[in-house]
This record gives sequence, structure tokens and C-alpha cells, in this order.
Amino acid sequence: MLPTDVPEAPARTLLITGATGFVGSALVRRLLARGWPAERLRCLVRDAARATALGLPPAGLCRGDLDQDDGPALRTALASVDVVVHLAGALKGHDQAGFDRVNVHGTRSLLAAAAAAGGRPHVVQVSSLAAAGPSLDGRGSAAVPAECQPVSHYGRSKLGGELAVVASGLPYTILRPPVVYGPGDAATRLLFRQALGLVTAVPPTPRPLSVIHVDDVVDAVARAIDQLPVAAVLPLDGKERTDTHAFLRAIAAACGRRARLLPVPLVLAGAAAAACDLWARLTGRDGFFNRDKVREIRARGWVADGSAAHERLGFVPRVALAAGLAAVARAEGFAPVTSATA
Repeated sequence: MLPTDVPEAPARTLLITGATGFVGSALVRRLLARGWPAERLRCLVRDAARATALGLPPAGLCRGDLDQDDGPALRTALASVDVVVHLAGALKGHDQAGFDRVNVHGTRSLLAAAAAAGGRPHVVQVSSLAAAGPSLDGRGSAAVPAECQPVSHYGRSKLGGELAVVASGLPYTILRPPVVYGPGDAATRLLFRQALGLVTAVPPTPRPLSVIHVDDVVDAVARAIDQLPVAAVLPLDGKERTDTHAFLRAIAAACGRRARLLPVPLVLAGAAAAACDLWARLTGRDGFFNRDKVREIRARGWVADGSAAHERLGFVPRVALAAGLAAVARAEGFAPVTSATA
């Protein structure tokens, strides 16, 4: 599904944080397929063995951890780097501090190390629509960081990372993807399991929703690396919009099934989320569902306006929802692979 009309890679040295993550590993594969020189591609990783298993070039692996005070390692990784693609981030947490540790303080550490390394790399910050705040129609999704209105701990932490980038004085491009789905992603697998359950709890009223396939996100990031628009805040939208109910129905349909949706009052969802948060505190293991997620579910909608990304990057999402979900269903074993789809 990867697009083929992005220009050839320029001769820049690139550092990617979060390179072993869902989007990061897909981006590395995309760049290498385009012919990006391996010697100009650095990946900040905590686990070199895992990175190598994912296909990241061993010679470009730089050990470092944004969750720790790892200044010397970060400065070494950033030496002579032209572009930093900052993808590392915390997606799970039960309080503000848990999200801030990487999304805010880790970002500040990265930026401080960039300054200490003596260069002025362009920062491509892959943030989140959650940083901008809810929207029914995309209005406000491209707001400058100082004017954003996030409603969740996660959204505030991603906004904190954006504000750190803006305050750094470095040239930057901020991308704000909505819900990202695709094969190989734990959150996507969870959505599929929910949609295929005996019943699936949903809010009483559908909320409009932007979603985007990982291949389209990677295309947008690759274009940002090539073009480096300065001080650009660019929400990303998928090829088509959906809503919180229709999305689950589409997931089930991609698996040849029918979703059984059960509208649940949000007060009950909040009680269940509180229990999940208590369990996370007791075990030290955060999950995707918590009170913070309920804050986002309560919002009126999560719609992005992709017009700025089209104007500044020439980005047009290509992966239709039904096709993208069907590909996930096959890749993850939720639907059989037939001779017609293999």
C-alpha cells in the first residue's frame, strides 16, 4: 500500500526516536525501500536486539532512553544530525506524570541534547490530534500549540511536547495524526478483539472520528522529511471519516462478522476505567483503557482537517478504510487468507 511518488531521499543525516515502535519501524522500512543511505539513518533505541529483529540497520542503532537522564548518549546520537523525527512517546498511563515522563520531559531532554551537540537540526515532531482537542469537523485541529485545548492527560502531555519543540528555537514541523491503525499494532489488535466480542460496549451516541492507516502516516512523515516546512502544524486525516460505532462495525465486517454493539452509559464506563486504573497502580502495568481514555470518549468528536497537510506537503491519504481493515484482519489472523487475497 505504500505510495511511490515521493521524491528520492535527499542527502541528510536523520535520527528517528521511537524507531522500534509501530509507526517508527514502518517509517524505517519505508525510507530504506526508497534508498535512504543506511549510513545516514540513525535510530535511537533501548533494545538493540529487538531493533535488529525488526529489520533496523545495525550500524545505525544508537542506544538511548528518553525515559532516563541519558544526556551523553543522546548527544552522541545527535552529533551531525540534520533532521530529528521524534516519534517516541508514552501511549499508556494512569496519571499525568506517567504520560509526561516521556512525552514532555523526554522531549525536553532530546532538545537539550540537540542544543548541546552543537547543531540546529530540523525537528519533525509526530504528535497527536489529542494535543489539539476535540472537534466535530476538524476546526481547531491545526491550532498553534499555545491555542490548543486538550481534554486528557495524554493530550496535555503531547501538547507539552509540542510546546517544548516550539520553545527550543529549532526549526520544526508538527504532525498531528488521529487514531492510527494497521498490522503489528497492539492497540489495533485490541480494537479488533473488541469488535469481535460477544458484545461491544460503545457510547450511547456515536462520535465522529478521523482514522488513518499507518502507511498514510508514514507517507506524510516522509514528505515532511523531504520538504521540512518551517513552523508548520499539520493535522493528518485519513481517506474517509467514520464514527465510533461505524468504525467497530467496519472492523467486524473486515473479518466477515457482524459487531454486536451495546450502548453503555458513560458513568458505567468511568467506573470500569477507575477499576482499571486501580489495577494499573497495584501491578505497575498500564493498559489502553483507563479514566483518561474515557475523557476522550466523552468528547464530542475527534475529526482532523487535512487541508494544511495537503497544501504544505502535497499529502493525500490513499488507504480506504475497508481495504486497510481487511489487510489488518488478514495479517493478524482475524480473517482467513484465501487464494483471492493472498
